Amino acid sequence: MLWSLIMSIKCKLWIFYIGTVYLIKEQILDRHRTPKFSKDMSGKTVVITGGSKGIGLGAVKHFLKLNCKVIIGCRDVAHAWKALSEEESSRERITVIHLDLMSLESVKDFAQSIINLKTPINVLVNNAGIMKLDGGRMETRDGFERHFGTNYLSHFLLVHLLLPCLEEASTAESPSRIVSVSSVAQQLGPWTDPDDLNLENLYCPELAYGNSKVAQVMFMQYLQSRLASQQSNIKCVALHPGVVYTDLALADWSEYAKVTLQYMLKSGSQGGDTLVYAALSPELQSADLTGLYLENSQLVSIGSYSSSIENQHKLWEKSCQMIKIKNFGEK
Repeated sequence: MLWSLIMSIKCKLWIFYIGTVYLIKEQILDRHRTPKFSKDMSGKTVVITGGSKGIGLGAVKHFLKLNCKVIIGCRDVAHAWKALSEEESSRERITVIHLDLMSLESVKDFAQSIINLKTPINVLVNNAGIMKLDGGRMETRDGFERHFGTNYLSHFLLVHLLLPCLEEASTAESPSRIVSVSSVAQQLGPWTDPDDLNLENLYCPELAYGNSKVAQVMFMQYLQSRLASQQSNIKCVALHPGVVYTDLALADWSEYAKVTLQYMLKSGSQGGDTLVYAALSPELQSADLTGLYLENSQLVSIGSYSSSIENQHKLWEKSCQMIKIKNFGEK
């Protein structure tokens, strides 16, 4: 109990510290970069989870401006259509399908719905997620710690199920891409216990969130090296979208704090910009992404823990065991 309390205090202090550092960095030292594209992206199909609000919605609107087709997976289909009511002229390029990442069965249904569309998938953006820093440990319907299960394992399964579609659409001139939305919280990686990813022995919500985010970074790194060894040209990249004013980030803050922070944090649209850059930027097509992820639409180091092939391999093996995948990416 005492060690759990100490760890919780350490994580809370670290989250506050790194959040403050990045707030100063993003608002003063390294101002927001809006990605520029010289041509439209007609013919590209983007699948995105959680595209009905926050940074996901911001990214969806940008994808539509570039003439992409967008397939959105979210829990509330009606809310998604309402959020996109201003995009009436793009309605024929939007598909919304129910997806609940708290359930692996829902992930399987979502993936099958996409496969049934028989549409080439050029980009998969693993964006949806939760950050619950109040309350105790809770589990998904499949018995996983809710952050690790929702933010990471469900997306791990989704990539496994849609990888054949991405391979089919990928060409040397226009490789398909897999994008995972992580967070600067991935820097909590060194505190991760690979033998207790479900945090059954010691629970701290900040650590739970950090575990899920470092897992997304390591997943993209390991999958990229694995695909390259198989002569696949698919690109895999993770990113930190910024310290963004969204329901996810501010769920536990007071109304006064929310009003104040509205003028200090990136908007949902700005947060979505790095997603769009990761998904479509020609500059990444030939980039070596080893040991790197995106912050403010530029590549930066992920740190030694996440870069470790040993750590990546251990996570990969445990992930496959947890959701019972024998041959990743095979039909």
